[in-house]
Amino acid sequence: MQFTGLLLDTVFMLAGAAAVFVTVLYLLKLRKRRIEVPFSPLWGRVLADRKSHADWWRRLKRLLSWLLHLILVGLLGLAMAGPHFKDEILQGRHILVLIDNSASMGAIDVSGGVDRLDMARRQAIEILEAVGGEDRVMIAAFNNRIEPLSPFVSEVSLLEGPLRELKVAATGTSYEQALGFAADSLRGKGQAELVIISDGAGLAGKSFDVIDFGPETTVRHLKIGERSDNVAITAFNARRYLANKLDFEIFVQAQSFFERTIEAELQIHADGRLVDTKALTLQPGEVYSQFYPSQAVSGEEIEARIRVTSRDARDVFPLDDRAFALLPSKKKLQVQLVTDGNLFLEGTLLLNPNIDVNRVRLSEYDVDAVYDITIFDRVTPPISDRGNFVYFAPEGELSPFELQGTVTNPIITDIKKSHPLMRWITLTDVNIGQSAKLRRAGRDEVVASSFGTPIIMTRSEEGRQMVVVGFDVRHSDFPLRVAFPVFIFNLLDYFALADQDFIQSYATGETWAVAVARGLTTAKMHPPQGPPVEIPVFDGRAMYYGEAPGFYRLETPQSSVRIAANLSDVEESRIAPNDIELPEIEITRQADSMVFERYQIWIWILLLATLLLLIEWWTYNRRVTV
Repeated sequence: MQFTGLLLDTVFMLAGAAAVFVTVLYLLKLRKRRIEVPFSPLWGRVLADRKSHADWWRRLKRLLSWLLHLILVGLLGLAMAGPHFKDEILQGRHILVLIDNSASMGAIDVSGGVDRLDMARRQAIEILEAVGGEDRVMIAAFNNRIEPLSPFVSEVSLLEGPLRELKVAATGTSYEQALGFAADSLRGKGQAELVIISDGAGLAGKSFDVIDFGPETTVRHLKIGERSDNVAITAFNARRYLANKLDFEIFVQAQSFFERTIEAELQIHADGRLVDTKALTLQPGEVYSQFYPSQAVSGEEIEARIRVTSRDARDVFPLDDRAFALLPSKKKLQVQLVTDGNLFLEGTLLLNPNIDVNRVRLSEYDVDAVYDITIFDRVTPPISDRGNFVYFAPEGELSPFELQGTVTNPIITDIKKSHPLMRWITLTDVNIGQSAKLRRAGRDEVVASSFGTPIIMTRSEEGRQMVVVGFDVRHSDFPLRVAFPVFIFNLLDYFALADQDFIQSYATGETWAVAVARGLTTAKMHPPQGPPVEIPVFDGRAMYYGEAPGFYRLETPQSSVRIAANLSDVEESRIAPNDIELPEIEITRQADSMVFERYQIWIWILLLATLLLLIEWWTYNRRVTV
């Protein structure tokens, strides 16, 4: 027997004092009061009563009454000591409830709930109602990261608020991270229980390493979900053609996770307007991929939607039925060519349909004129503090690059192949008559050189970007090679940010680093739904963790950047429920045995004492123990 109530010394002291008090009352009860009788008949009855007092049975009944009261005192003392059986567990449990709120928990295939997360929330609340007063409970949500909703607390009513506010995040699931967090939280806690409420989506065929939760830890997995019926858009992007940047192509990929053939419809929307639709017949597990070339799309926000059209089929996971992409703005580059005449440069530029070229002589040059790119051919006039500038064969004191004479018949020996200017070309066999000998300074980047002498360099300054080509293209065979128009194309794209030809969509469940102006410390992100949030900026990168697919807008004092985000996780689209299996650990699949049961023996002791007290009251009123 073990005790959890008052200390035994205290119980013995109180019980002893009560026993002495009962004994004193018993002795006082035995004393007879002096009675004066007025006449002899009553006196005879008194003498008869005194004679009966000498009867041994009467004394035995008095003794039994005294013993009964002592037993009542002993029972009350035992109840105050809080007795429990020797093998009963008295220490409270540490219970960790892990709730999966990843994208697949948004499936609507459950009965009696809005979605899988709603059912998980209800099961978690049932667990909170079943725990005991000495149990400590922690709740944490997990997707591809862990979000503790509370520490270990005994006031479980405080946990219902965070549970009801929990929402589905359009992210993947990291079971390894969740199980590692659970092991670290429960190890060394003694009597512990881990409850994982998850659909187990994406776990088919997945194995885990041995995890140590502690020798006394019970692991439970409450599986949520009923079906796997889903069709998803698994890839979607749009980009412009390299040859014609006014034309675009779209790529979309869809996959069926139904176990039978279904009919579906794929739609393409531009700025909310339907521009294309296609009927699909998808076999079980089929992946459908399609390019949409030469799209005459006027909008910039492109959206793909897919829906099941079979009457006897239902897509139970709507979160991956839409995908988003951005098209770069349709505009021509404004290029200014400052030259006294160079047909090679002029012809190459004029043949490019994506630019508008304005050829001016040095005498007509306006330093305040605004162009996307200004090309100087054998001239070095003053330039503004902001802009993109290209120099071919610079000369004169106003050259922003230091010139150290000339080099005759240079041979290009070293090329930085990873540089955007060198895409798809080689210059090692170009014959050059003469080139300026450039001197590298500061943060200049050498793109091509001749035995260590820079021939082509780039420079980035605050507000300005520059490229210098040390030789006159007319005094080389460079214009006669296929590499020349490609080089001019690369040159224009280098300044025009060729990455804008393809605006990459971000994946939800990741921290995005979006380039913004340097010097900022904060920016404002406008999500697809909800109010804007202020986000930090580090080293010219705005950092944001995206949890919802759709179109975002990042605002800074200098600019506004649009962002497209998609779920992009095939494993989350594979919503079939699965059981979690861990090596060397037996996992319970139900929570019925979690109800906290403790035998409250003191209640039965008090009931026994009450019963004895009622018996004594009945015998006293029946004049049995009097």
